[in-house]
Amino acid sequence: MIRTYVGLIIVLALGAIVVSSLSNYSVPLELGSTGHNYTQRGVDDTGSVNLVTAVVVAYRGLDTLGEVVVLFSASTAVVLILTLIPMGANPTPSSSIVSFTAGVLPGAIVLFGIYIISHGHLSPGGGFPGGAVVASAFLLIMLGSNTIPGQSRLLASIESLAGLTFGLLGFWGMMTLGQFLNNKVLPVGSPGKLLSAGIIPLISLVIGAKVASELSGVFASYRKAGGEK
Repeated sequence: MIRTYVGLIIVLALGAIVVSSLSNYSVPLELGSTGHNYTQRGVDDTGSVNLVTAVVVAYRGLDTLGEVVVLFSASTAVVLILTLIPMGANPTPSSSIVSFTAGVLPGAIVLFGIYIISHGHLSPGGGFPGGAVVASAFLLIMLGSNTIPGQSRLLASIESLAGLTFGLLGFWGMMTLGQFLNNKVLPVGSPGKLLSAGIIPLISLVIGAKVASELSGVFASYRKAGGEK
């Protein structure tokens, strides 16, 4: 009972802090100098009509590199924990609905994920959300099957190759134009076209492959930890 009261008091206190903070918050009516510069020069500099993608993989490419490293570290930690401390629970049979869905939808899900990745410089999307969508197809297949994934090294190979390619694309810009992940090492083309924005589509592709393989590897590790004797 005391624990319940203490938790309630903490929640109410945090709620009061949030409400008091929001009461003094005002939305800026104009962009700052950095945001204004992105909106005015972004399309001309990168050829990407999606300025969010342009900022993530071009202007702030080093930040994206850090995010990729964080994702790699997190997935590696999960796999190591599941390897050292197996769950010891056998997989339960999937329902008929899940089994049917797993046999029908994965192809469409993967196609949609590829679309999100390949059109990240034209519309909302890119490598991170597209890779997560592709990985969800792998998860659906895994949930619809009673078998345990084998010891295939395909996912690890894709992950390593994607990470290496990402670094090489970054150093390509550094060696030729003096900037890490400078997308103008390839012609930017006509904004709004599929083949445009320099190497931004390639960057989205390798990020998508890395995210999809890492998340799929985590899913496979959970299944192995739960089902292997």
